[in-house]
Amino acid sequence: MFCIVQRDAEEIRGLMFKLNLSNILIFFGSFPFILLSVLSVLTFDSFLGYNLDYLASLYSLVIACFICGSYWGIFLNNQKIKINLFILSNILTLILFFGFLILTNSQFILLAIFVFIFLLLVDIYIFKTNATDLNYVRTRFCVTTLVVIALIILSLN
Repeated sequence: MFCIVQRDAEEIRGLMFKLNLSNILIFFGSFPFILLSVLSVLTFDSFLGYNLDYLASLYSLVIACFICGSYWGIFLNNQKIKINLFILSNILTLILFFGFLILTNSQFILLAIFVFIFLLLVDIYIFKTNATDLNYVRTRFCVTTLVVIALIILSLN
């Protein structure tokens, strides 16, 4: 009996570490957005020789495409999801890519804000199909809120 309890405790501890590590990494991913918005409030126009809006646009493109790519693994491993995440993630990635090429940086930041909110709604839908856990969705909600606020601050300065 003790062996079973000990093994279960070790599995839970391992799961908690993974969840905590993923949460930490998700929050670290928001750091560049926060940094760029703080720099804009401090009236900096550039960072490392690049325009702040350009850096925010480029990083938004990278992060949104990363989130879209994560949907492939979720969709491959869950048959309960009724929307085709392959197609949805490709459409969003193409919209972002061409938006990055065509729109001004300020316009692209607005597009990115809408996409990040939409991606959060997709994550909530995925959670409701039991493909992800509540801890992940809570973390994504907090980080998306931080990112959207940072992008709004950046776009207003």
